[in-house]
Amino acid sequence: MTMARRRWTAVVLVGALLAGGACSSDESGDGTAAAGPDADRVRGVVEALADDEMEGRDNGSDGSTLAQDFLVDQLGQFSDPLDGDSLEGYGHTFALGTNLIGVIAGGDRAEEYVVLGAHYDHLGWGGCRTDTPGDMVCNGAGDDASGVATVLEIGRSLAADPEPPPRTVVLALWDAEEDGLAGSAAYVDDPPVPLEDTAVYLNWDIQGSNLSPALADSTVMIGAETGGPNLIAAAQAATEDSSLQTLVLSLRFGGGRTSDHVTFAAAGVPTVFFTDGTTPCYHTSHDDVSTLDFEKLGQQIHTGMVLTRDLVATDDLPEYDGTTPPATYDDAVSMLDVLSAGQPDFERFSPDVQATAEQFLIDLQSMVDAGEQAFDDAAVSTLLGGSVDVVEALSSGECDGFLDP
Repeated sequence: MTMARRRWTAVVLVGALLAGGACSSDESGDGTAAAGPDADRVRGVVEALADDEMEGRDNGSDGSTLAQDFLVDQLGQFSDPLDGDSLEGYGHTFALGTNLIGVIAGGDRAEEYVVLGAHYDHLGWGGCRTDTPGDMVCNGAGDDASGVATVLEIGRSLAADPEPPPRTVVLALWDAEEDGLAGSAAYVDDPPVPLEDTAVYLNWDIQGSNLSPALADSTVMIGAETGGPNLIAAAQAATEDSSLQTLVLSLRFGGGRTSDHVTFAAAGVPTVFFTDGTTPCYHTSHDDVSTLDFEKLGQQIHTGMVLTRDLVATDDLPEYDGTTPPATYDDAVSMLDVLSAGQPDFERFSPDVQATAEQFLIDLQSMVDAGEQAFDDAAVSTLLGGSVDVVEALSSGECDGFLDP
């Protein structure tokens, strides 16, 4: 037994106390499924994964071993293993690490699949930016312990129902996302369930995070158009109960934030990617639990639950559409909405960056006012270039989580 395995005993006990037992709040008193996520359990999962004991969960490290054992314990409380070669059947090993995959068997459409995914690896010890002496652990609370907690909570909700979901749900926790999406690529190369029978892949990477004080209630949804009108409608409907402003972006335009959804889309699987983007905490040693907005995370999990429940039961399945252009007129509308909301934070930027952001806002307004029929190659170029500058500006500055705007 390795030292990491010995330390696991303490970690799993703490994690169990934080995350709650298998029956904690999964069902209401009358035996029906709970209406929303269990806030204490969600926080417990994030705290356990982002603890210094996990050493940043770099693939192949002792910390990764601890994370695997913790997550297998979590998956084992409500899902079955999916023909893995390690870790009680939940582990699927590949060259750079081990994916963890559980399954909730479906009912009358069990041979059709909805895959939910998030990556559990991060940058380990000293692998990220730090400006605090002695703080060398890249805890990755937002990136992507928050996404893992989302997948687990949605899975628990489905498993608590008195009847199985019509379609089979696959819960995929990826390793080595930080190494070129290696974990999801290994899955797509040798899928344990057929890709042609996979109705949709939903991905969560960086949740409960805030880009800036004025954008604390904003979040991003990318790529729904890959599933055609049916997936667009389902994804938009899932956000309607949320008070968050959802910035809707096309797959290619939103590609600046690359995550595991890219491998599925490239393989012809409709996909939706949920993210809060690259905040000032991104890939720094300050990406800790203290910088996350758990009320926001709860709303994001609820949106994911609504969309997943729709997709496991719908007769209107997504149909893959891979014809997305580099940017669309709707991308311009979305960028205008979010940049207008974020304008009060322009003063956080340097004078040069502030001037660039102000000019981009003017360009966006002109672009939107001109209408979709005038959205030409020149407009695409302006939109792409300006967006890169603004994203870089928003990801700079001090990481404080912006919890007190």
